[in-house]
Amino acid sequence: MEKAYIKLKVKLSLKNFGQLKSGIMETNGKLQFVSMPDIPNSSKRVILEYVFANHTNYQFWSRVKVVDREPKTVNDCPAWDSYMWNSVYQKDSEFIPMLTKPVAMFENPFLKSPHKLVLCDMWKTNDEPAGINTRVQCLETMERLKNDPKTGFRPKVPHDPWFGIEQEYIVTRSDNFPASYEPKDNDYSTLILYCSMGHVHDRNVALERDLSMKHLQACIYAGVNACGCIRENGPSQWEYQVGSCPGVEIGDHLQMSRYILLRLGEQYGLRVTLKSVPVRGEAFFSGGHLNFSVRKMREEGGIKFIHHAINLLAKSDPIPLLKIYDQTLDQGNTERLTNTSGHWHPKQDEFVFAGDRKDFTTVRIPPLVEAEGRGYLEDRRPPSSVDPYAAAAGLVRACIFGDFLRPGNEQLKDLSVWDKDPSEL
Repeated sequence: MEKAYIKLKVKLSLKNFGQLKSGIMETNGKLQFVSMPDIPNSSKRVILEYVFANHTNYQFWSRVKVVDREPKTVNDCPAWDSYMWNSVYQKDSEFIPMLTKPVAMFENPFLKSPHKLVLCDMWKTNDEPAGINTRVQCLETMERLKNDPKTGFRPKVPHDPWFGIEQEYIVTRSDNFPASYEPKDNDYSTLILYCSMGHVHDRNVALERDLSMKHLQACIYAGVNACGCIRENGPSQWEYQVGSCPGVEIGDHLQMSRYILLRLGEQYGLRVTLKSVPVRGEAFFSGGHLNFSVRKMREEGGIKFIHHAINLLAKSDPIPLLKIYDQTLDQGNTERLTNTSGHWHPKQDEFVFAGDRKDFTTVRIPPLVEAEGRGYLEDRRPPSSVDPYAAAAGLVRACIFGDFLRPGNEQLKDLSVWDKDPSEL
C-alpha cells in the first residue's frame, strides 16, 4: 500500500495547473493528496474573483462575481460592496459597509482564462477612501514627483520611479514555528540555508520548493511581474521578488502575488505567514526589502544620484519612515530590527551604509549596480508584512523630497539637484 501511495504521489506531482490542480494536506499526521480537475468553460460568462486586503494590508479577503462577458480592461469590472474595518485597530464600531473599487486585473491561474482576478481598494463612499486605503496616498505621492505642489518644482526629465520588493515568507506549523524547525538537530545561528539544495536541514524542502516554484509559475500566468524566487536562510523560509514596477503598480502586483501565494498554500495544505516575527521572542525574521530608482539613477553616472538619495536617508529621522514601513499593531518589525542574534537584518537605531555588504546594513547598493555605476538602491528595513503602497510613497518622500530630514539639513531639500548632470554632483 505504501509503495502504491508513493507511485501515486510521484505521478500526481508531475501534473501541472493545466490538467490537474493537486495539493497535499495533513490529516492526523498523515499526508494525503487533494485534487480538483479543471472544468471546461463552455459559456461566455466569466468568473471575476474580487481580491482585497483587509485592515492589516497584508492579509486578504475575496468574493466571486459572475459577469456575462469577459472584461477587456479593469474599467470593465463593476464596483461592488463589502464590509471592512476602517482602521488597523479592528474596532467593532469601525466594521462598516464599504465599496470595493477595481484597480487592477489579472488572469486567474486557478480557473484559467477568460476568468480573472480583480484587485480592489476600499472606499467609505464613492468619493471618500477608507482609512486603510493607502493606495490613494501612494498615487498622490507619485503625482508629486511630476509637479511638487509644495515647491512648484517640475523636473525637466520625468522621474519615472521604479520599485521592486523582495518578499520573504515562512511555512509554519500550527504553533507558528517554522514547519522544519528542529533545534535539537541544527544550530540555526551558524547554519547557511540560503539558496541551498537538499533536505538535510529541512524535511519539508521538496514540498516547500514546489510551492515556491508553482507560485512563480502562477504569478507569471496571471501577469504579475514576479521576477524570481529563492530559498532563504531561515528554516522553512523562502523569498520571491516582484518588480521592477512603475509607481503604484508595485503595490498592485505585490498584493496580488501575496494572494496567489496564500491561495496556493490552501491547496498544498500549508500554512504560510507574511508576519515579520511569527513567534515573538524567537529569532525567526522575515523582511520585505524595498528597491527603488528614478530615471537619473538608471542613466549613465546614476550612481551619484543614488548616493545623493542615500545621503538624504542617512540624515533623516528614521522613526517616521519606520512607522510607515510597519503599520501593524504588534510592531513586529521593531523586534526584528532590535534583535542582535543575527546579522542579516539592519538595526533599529543606527543607519549603516557599507556599499554592497548585507550585515547590519540599512541601505545598500547591490554589487552589479556598483559595478555598472547606475541602477537602484535597496532599503533593507521594511518587514515582510510591509504595506507596499505606503512604503513606496514613504521612501519617495524620504530620499527625493527630504520630508523627514533632521534639523540642519534643509539644503538637501533642493530639488533642482535632479535636473543636474552627474558631473555636477
